[in-house]
Amino acid sequence: PDHRVWVVGETKSVVYVFSNDGKQLLKTIGVEGVAAEDETHFGRPQDLAFLPDGSVLVADGLTNARVVKLDRDGKFVMAFGGHGSGPGQFNAVHGIDVDRNGRIYVVDRNNKRVQVFDPQGRHLASWPNIRFPNHVQVTDPVPGDTSTNGGQVVWVADNQTAMVIKFDTSGNQLFSWYASGPVPGGFGELHQFSLDSKGNVYA
Repeated sequence: PDHRVWVVGETKSVVYVFSNDGKQLLKTIGVEGVAAEDETHFGRPQDLAFLPDGSVLVADGLTNARVVKLDRDGKFVMAFGGHGSGPGQFNAVHGIDVDRNGRIYVVDRNNKRVQVFDPQGRHLASWPNIRFPNHVQVTDPVPGDTSTNGGQVVWVADNQTAMVIKFDTSGNQLFSWYASGPVPGGFGELHQFSLDSKGNVYA
């Protein structure tokens, strides 16, 4: 409700929290310039998302291989993951988002998949064979979209070559389109995107 702005500072291994107008730095989570894997540090974090109760999830990240859960005030609660390719392990945690039921979708980039977890970090599913996923975004379906029977939609940016893939929350691929090249609607590296309430994509 305070409309704070949360910013991931990858190379400094921190998360910054600003006032909505950007004039005040309210909080720095982590230690600037110090990468480590414990309750007070990050290791090149990449993205963050929010659970329905206000908890914060940090995709941590490229040095570390875990998801860190913070409470709404930014205090450490737990972490899950670890280096590897097994269920619940990561190799380049690059994106994260949450659906309305609290399921957590994590881009496990170098393992070429998206993994799904419950709010306690228990592994639920893996969606394999995504060539180079960069970003995941969960949205409500736009009016008239009956492909998920009213359920939410999970969009994934694949960067090899640039493709946008639409899944339902069970991991069924519903649609995709190539978006590669120096043309209108094309990208050299589709790194992150968002959707507005009308379903328009900003990338």
